[in-house]
Amino acid sequence: MLEMLRRQSQTRRRAMRSTTSHACGLYPAVGAASMDPRGVIIGREAYSGKAYIYDPFILYNPSARVRLASGHALILGKSGYGKSALEKTYVLRQLRFKDRNFAVLDAQGEDGAGEWDGIARQLGITPIRLVYGAGDAGEGVRINPLDPRVPAEHQFKVLVSMMEILTGTISSQTKFALAEAHKAATAAAREQQRVVILSDVLDALTAPKPTLLGQQPVTPEELVEWGQPAALALDELCNPSRDLSGMFDGPTTPGIDLDARLIIFDLTRLPREGEAMPLLMAVIGPWLRFGWIKTNDRIKRTLIVEEAWHILSHRPVARLFEELVRYGRRLGLSFWAVLHHLGDLLLDQAPEAAAILKLTATRVLYHMDRDEAETTADYLGLPDWARKALADGSNVCAPGRGIWQVGSRINLVEHIRTPLEIRLTDTNRRMSETAGPRESADGRGGQASAPIIPLRKGAAA
Repeated sequence: MLEMLRRQSQTRRRAMRSTTSHACGLYPAVGAASMDPRGVIIGREAYSGKAYIYDPFILYNPSARVRLASGHALILGKSGYGKSALEKTYVLRQLRFKDRNFAVLDAQGEDGAGEWDGIARQLGITPIRLVYGAGDAGEGVRINPLDPRVPAEHQFKVLVSMMEILTGTISSQTKFALAEAHKAATAAAREQQRVVILSDVLDALTAPKPTLLGQQPVTPEELVEWGQPAALALDELCNPSRDLSGMFDGPTTPGIDLDARLIIFDLTRLPREGEAMPLLMAVIGPWLRFGWIKTNDRIKRTLIVEEAWHILSHRPVARLFEELVRYGRRLGLSFWAVLHHLGDLLLDQAPEAAAILKLTATRVLYHMDRDEAETTADYLGLPDWARKALADGSNVCAPGRGIWQVGSRINLVEHIRTPLEIRLTDTNRRMSETAGPRESADGRGGQASAPIIPLRKGAAA
């Protein structure tokens, strides 16, 4: 009987040499190769079970395993499938690194507070709340488009964009009259040793002085006529009886801390329709570009914009943000655009929006309806398996699971949250009868949870 058993040396086989590509073909059940192990854990790769680690700043480095062309990200998908939870846990985990700062434009919420309000309270910061017609006596915050932190040439770009949002495309004559008024208002404010504001520009537009267009004299009457569309638009922003007054006319509200590690702009009291939101986007982009971003430090900054269609669907706003996004690598900036539907954007008619989307090297896609999944897959060039997965919201792309396209790598990733993170990021609490199975009402569950480290307080709104 023992003679029938073979010794180990007799059963040992010679090793078979193969290329990585052939090995992947022979063993398809093995998940895709991992990316750089540095960064924060997002969750696990669904098919291999490996930890999925991501950091756009690390992946931009030439030494990374997967080299990204930019640090910008596009987040797409239907409500309730994990977009907000991903943003918030990513920020909470990245804040543990000392050289990471964030600004969030929080456009969703309930009961007059944004979705980030719970995280803000946990971290000990106060969101910057913007409301209609707040003025000096209101509870909201004012942001001056002509703030001295924004260079004069960029102030004029913001002015033109605001006028276009309110009136449509403006003529060359109107731009000339607006430029002359801006110069005159800036000079007058400088003489009075104060900050120039929008009402100064309105006054200069409606009571101009003679000037020259090259060698051609231009009379005050001509300037008044040319500048009439811009003057009417500025009246909407400066006249206390108008709906848009209070947000932009006047100096920036004192105390806004642009050096805080997390700045949350609460936009939930602004209407989603109309001009208020795109106007704010037109102002806040350059304002953050020159006030928040410092080119002489080593801080890596991330700007997260919820409801980003307010940027992408308005060409004047998209032009300003395209410049911010295009030079993100020089500025140490990662821009995250969060959207529900890509098909709602007329990208053929908005080249600036298309340029912003093409500059994103990371795309995170959650469940979509079949037609929307087809449109998105065609635009982003996704493989067939990802196209089918996006439309399957019950199994493959169930809540918490998304398709991650990072450079040339595409993975199905399951987002994992701790019990405390679940409590802080839950946006379905009002629709749920009880807490989840692993979480009690106070957010304490059976799993160990890393503590939330309070930050120093930002500005009060």
